[in-house]
Amino acid sequence: MMKLKIVTGAVLGLTMMSTAYAATCPTISVTHAQGAEDVTFTSARLKDKDTANSVVICRYEGEADLGVSAGYRNDTPVQATGSNWNGDECATKDGDARKCAFK
Repeated sequence: MMKLKIVTGAVLGLTMMSTAYAATCPTISVTHAQGAEDVTFTSARLKDKDTANSVVICRYEGEADLGVSAGYRNDTPVQATGSNWNGDECATKDGDARKCAFK
């Protein structure tokens, strides 16, 4: 019975932790005919943030005219937690995705 309580407590603790952490847009590398490069995070946008259909759209820029967008979908509502959010938009000039964190 004691083992069951410990396992239940650990699972409950992990469940609570998984919903409380802040996420950020991922680091992305792009491979193309001329080679490979890391693109720099520039901005994020929340779409349908109050619904289970919420999406965080992460935008990146690379050399020349290379641009990349990636969508982060978690099937739950999402809220902005980083320091650079202005409504549903967040931008940074230094590539620090933590300034556009969300949960």
